Amino acid sequence: MTPEDILETPPILLSQDQRQQYFADGFLTIPDAIPPEWIERLRVLSDQFLDSSRRFSASDNVYDLGPRHSSQTPHVRRLKALVDRHPDFWAFASNSPLTDIAADLLGPDVKLHSSKLNYKSPGGGEVVKWHQDVSAWPHTNYSLVTLGVHLDDVGPDDGPLSCVPGSHDGDLFVQRDKEGRWTGALAEEDLANAGIDRAVDMIGGAGTVIAIHCRVVHGSRANATTRTRALPLFVFASADAFAWMPAPSPTTRTGQIVRGEPAKVAHLDPRPCPVPPDWAKEGYGSIFTAQTSK
Repeated sequence: MTPEDILETPPILLSQDQRQQYFADGFLTIPDAIPPEWIERLRVLSDQFLDSSRRFSASDNVYDLGPRHSSQTPHVRRLKALVDRHPDFWAFASNSPLTDIAADLLGPDVKLHSSKLNYKSPGGGEVVKWHQDVSAWPHTNYSLVTLGVHLDDVGPDDGPLSCVPGSHDGDLFVQRDKEGRWTGALAEEDLANAGIDRAVDMIGGAGTVIAIHCRVVHGSRANATTRTRALPLFVFASADAFAWMPAPSPTTRTGQIVRGEPAKVAHLDPRPCPVPPDWAKEGYGSIFTAQTSK
């Protein structure tokens, strides 16, 4: 759907001003959006999976492990395919205020694209370089949003996500090196034109939802605190947005409608999108492995 079409539908949870701000900036911070009982349940599950990672010594289809990982000191960068890890993650993604927010930003017909839980450990790791999401999973249009949930208070020292206002209406950058290899990050020569000096931190208390347009330039710096920051992330699409390349990290729920009805017609946005690798052939670890392996 187009922003104009979406804004013509009555909002469910957000105000009209919030929706207009999202389409103007390409991102939105929504305080106190998730009830405390949901936050506590998600926090408990997050801690349980972090603790369970002690039994593993290498990354697999569940965990992306960092270089300092050990049974004594877990270092997990990502819990993959989150909605497949526990029924409560799927329940949250499909029937909670989160999907009301998705419908307010994507229109009444919404499907799940993907989900993960990113951990940002203290000690300088998990810096996420400036990038745009949709270049890794292109669709027939750009009506996709990533919704992240703060499980704890997140301030400037926690390495919050930072977004460049208005960058979703600019160019899509080719996130490859000079040899054409996928890096999942803007090239050095593109940073000067990406407006990163105007980036805004998405901070807030536990229960805050952050909404990020699929084209917006964003990244995050190191965690300067002594605690691990956990951030569940859920990507939703308008029902009329169809992937034209394999998803890098599909789930068993990818493409499932969570609000409204399936689309009968695809919406084709004329703006071009760079072609990513064929993940079905090349495989995909995470943005962390892509950005650190080159």
